[in-house]
Amino acid sequence: MAPLTLSSWSDSSDSSDSSDSADALRLAARLVARTVRLDADTLATMPGGISSLAGENARVWLHPTAQLVAHGVAARLELPHGIEGGVSWIREVLSAIGTTDALGRPGSGPIALGALPFDRTEPAALVIPAQIVGAAPDGTAWVTTIGEGAAPAPHLAPAESHRRSPDSFTLRSAIPHEEWCARVAHAVADVQRGDLSKVVLARPVDVEANRPIVVEEVLRRLTALYPSCAIFHCDGFLGASPELLLSRRGRAVSSHPLAGTYAVSADVDADRRFSEVLRKSAKDQREHRFVVDAVAAALGPLCASLDVPGEPSILSLRNVMHLGTPIHGVLDEGAPDALSLAARLHPTPAVCGTPRDTAKAWLDAHEGFRRGLYAGLVGWLDARGDGDWFIGIRSATVDGARARMVAGVGVVAGSSPEAELVETQLKLQAMLAALIRP
Repeated sequence: MAPLTLSSWSDSSDSSDSSDSADALRLAARLVARTVRLDADTLATMPGGISSLAGENARVWLHPTAQLVAHGVAARLELPHGIEGGVSWIREVLSAIGTTDALGRPGSGPIALGALPFDRTEPAALVIPAQIVGAAPDGTAWVTTIGEGAAPAPHLAPAESHRRSPDSFTLRSAIPHEEWCARVAHAVADVQRGDLSKVVLARPVDVEANRPIVVEEVLRRLTALYPSCAIFHCDGFLGASPELLLSRRGRAVSSHPLAGTYAVSADVDADRRFSEVLRKSAKDQREHRFVVDAVAAALGPLCASLDVPGEPSILSLRNVMHLGTPIHGVLDEGAPDALSLAARLHPTPAVCGTPRDTAKAWLDAHEGFRRGLYAGLVGWLDARGDGDWFIGIRSATVDGARARMVAGVGVVAGSSPEAELVETQLKLQAMLAALIRP
């Protein structure tokens, strides 16, 4: 049976909008979601855990706080005006689905899953999968099946690929280094003139292989290389994001903005010294503070309490370290769901700049390419309003034998074009290490 297609409606009181809303909820009510716990015998057939189900056509979300592997589409949730047109209706749709869920865990039951573009106004879509296999940090696992009238029986089978991996690759910077550095210099001049305080300039690199890229192999490598990151795949968009934009569990909310970057070496003592250099860097501290202040300003009015550390800590990954500030709060009663909160924050100064509208206009005029899903939102939302939304960085868009990777840098007063180019190269290594196996 073909999946349902539901489209967003406005929050206004216009009667046509009310009709659209009623129609969408009526369609959603045709769906039934059934969640059952997976027993030990079933789990034993997945020696690699539920990630073993993550084949090329799966939508995948793997993170220490929640693991979800989804197949098929029960409903497609369209946002013709992007997140600017509103996203709160998505939780209403999830709540309208007839649900049997004895577990009640975050991520169990019907969920909306996927990636949303960097541009708030760009048309977008999420899906309600036909089947979701989930696992909680304590090892509890479940399968949710969703369909019209009666939920279909679950089908669990480890992903198998008999395709040969590519063994020859060509890399090309989509924007020549000299030209891109000139754009950074232009941005620095505009910042120093006072037109804006920060702008995040990105650089795309294209990969072409001699055979189609095997997505499930790339996901396995990302999982092994970056176990603390959010490993994701949605219709060819995949990556390992370290940056939590917004997580909600009941009234508990958290965010972990990152900004400020330094290379990681193989020398522990050297890395300790490098981390101190990063902590004391006035440029990196200023770049980071823009992001923290923006997140705190957006969440503060919605929280009964919000803890924002005065100084950032160091988040160290395989190839880079970042300044990061873990922010935790308790939401007011009746606060928005996780996706609505994430949409309220996006895009932060970590991926756009500040002031936001000025920085976005600068990027539209000067960046020179369309970002698409890069630096957008990637994650999931359940009917309770819980969910995780990360920023879609350290990512690639794969299409057969081609892939486009993108890396961005925060340009502020004092930024060096050559140093920013090196930073993009460091960040691109995250995906290169997983994509390319000559």
